[in-house]
Amino acid sequence: MREFARFIMRGHQHAIAIAGLFGTLAIILPPFSLFSGAAVGLVTLRHGVKEGLIVTTGAVLLMTVIFLATARRADLSLLLLLGVWLPNIFGCWVLRNTQSQTFTLLTVGGLAALFAASMHIITGDVTVWWQQWIEQTISPANIEDIAVKQLVQQSAIVLMNGLVAMFFGLSLMLTILLARWWQGLLYNPGGFAKEFRALRLPRSLTILVILLATIVLSGVLGGGGYILTDLFIIAIMMYLFQGLAAMHGMVAIRGLSQWWLLPAYIGLLLLPPHFIVGLAMIGIADSLINFRGSPPTKT
Repeated sequence: MREFARFIMRGHQHAIAIAGLFGTLAIILPPFSLFSGAAVGLVTLRHGVKEGLIVTTGAVLLMTVIFLATARRADLSLLLLLGVWLPNIFGCWVLRNTQSQTFTLLTVGGLAALFAASMHIITGDVTVWWQQWIEQTISPANIEDIAVKQLVQQSAIVLMNGLVAMFFGLSLMLTILLARWWQGLLYNPGGFAKEFRALRLPRSLTILVILLATIVLSGVLGGGGYILTDLFIIAIMMYLFQGLAAMHGMVAIRGLSQWWLLPAYIGLLLLPPHFIVGLAMIGIADSLINFRGSPPTKT
């Protein structure tokens, strides 16, 4: 990865090529968007917003040419611009100026909350809008309407807006962290790990999230489709990162092997819903108790 990051930093052309080509591949395999955005983020973290925008502009032009030549359409590059590159530049600008992953995570959570709230304002009835969007997306793919009915029956539609906002925030934070890790590999070995282990959300926010969880989980809202439900789902995403930071911190303070962290990451891959919630609960507990305090003195 160090050599890959070094290749990106050789100049504008290299960064543009990586961002544009991986952005193109992301249309087929969405995880590639992390590498595309991180390429832009690395340039932004190292050289500032102006350089990040130059790389983004070049990547948009490159993708536009590719899509016009292959798919006869250019709007797909706009999707990457608004959904990945510009939010990523903003998040990396915040991290560059604050040197705080905590403040960066708060910013990402705020952007996700803004997206969720905007959908409520723009659509009027966000649940109906997402249902119609799924129907219009599934029909061209020749998937039977039973799939849509199952989604409705399983009450997944009412959570759709919050889940989309959560995944937007999750992918954005992962992209920023990947760019920061690359920067650490090149210019500050060990700095990323130290910075990540220091990530801790404010206790006042944790208390508000606990109150929010009480309201949402008590059933007072009647199921979903409400902005408070969306905010609760976004909060889970935020405290997932604090839970991971707490685990990394505990392992480092106690001098344990990094292999102790492997089960958590395997669980995130195999059983993501359960482990996301579980790690978020660890993050909330860490905010109140501080698991990353000094280890007990040996006698």
